[in-house]
Order: sequence, then structure tokens, then C-alpha cells
Amino acid sequence: MKRIPGLVAGLVTALALLTAGCTAFDEQPAPSPTSAPASAAPTPTFTDVSRGDTESVVKLLKYDARALAVVVEPTVFLDGTTFCTAFGIPGTDPRCERSWVTEDSKTKVTLPVTTRAKLLTVRDGDPECIDERTGAGACLWDPAELARRTAPADGILVRLTTEDGTATRIAEVYLP
Repeated sequence: MKRIPGLVAGLVTALALLTAGCTAFDEQPAPSPTSAPASAAPTPTFTDVSRGDTESVVKLLKYDARALAVVVEPTVFLDGTTFCTAFGIPGTDPRCERSWVTEDSKTKVTLPVTTRAKLLTVRDGDPECIDERTGAGACLWDPAELARRTAPADGILVRLTTEDGTATRIAEVYLP
């Protein structure tokens, strides 16, 4: 009988330690881009475009119209302030002032492309060809032209949509 109060006290102490500092997400102050977050905040991750249904910005390294395949590199694509906040970078860093910043995954992924894939371009910044919601292409892109555009393999940023690991939409991202 004497062991039970000690066990209960131990469980109460363990529970108190587990719940200490726990608050609702909305109650936590937003981290300042000029200082590192007080606790380790989750950082953005690269989308696994090879599985499931996804939509993310990737670097398109190669488009092969004949083979119906693409080679992409997943990226993190954020505005400068969000990028610096997410990665705990001081606000004085020049990246924090940029309209957009990417972080490359250094991983190349080859994906099949469906025969009915939508290929969309911003056509050199033509306002009629830019989706206002996503900032991505809205005008049809000729498959042969897309293949030529990716020939040097420097990569262009696109908003890639996949269904079950197959590319169904490739929309060039407008970068002013």
C-alpha cells in the first residue's frame, strides 16, 4: 500500500512535465525574422512528388515530349520574409528582402507525364497568361517548345501537379 502513493505522485509529476509549456497554436507569438525562434519550429519540407497527389513548385530540369517524362528537383519556394522566418535566418540577411527565395533539394526525380497533361506558360509575362491566384502560367504551352526550353537543363520553376505520382499539370511560375 505504501508504494501506490509514490506511484501516483510519480505519474502526476510525469504528466505535469509532459504538459508544461503546452499552449494552443494560436496563443504562441509569431517568431520575429530578426531573431531565432525560441523553440525549434518546423521548417518547410520538400514535397515528395513521386507519391500520391501533390501540388508544389519544383525546378523543371527536363521535359521529354516523346517519352512523356519529366525530371524535376523539388524546392521550397517562399517569399523572403517567410523564408527567413521559417529557417530562423536573421532579418538583416539580404534574402529576407527578396520577392521570392528557393531552396533546392539537390534531388532529381523522374516522373511519368499523363497524355492529357496541361502544359501552361506565362508567355514572357503576358498578363493574359498569368493565373492571378497562383502566379503560374495560364496559356497553353506547346510540348515541343517546353522540351526546347528545358534542353539546357538549368531548370525553370514550375507549379507541378501530380496524381498518384504522375505529372498532370506543369505551369511555369511567373518571376518578375
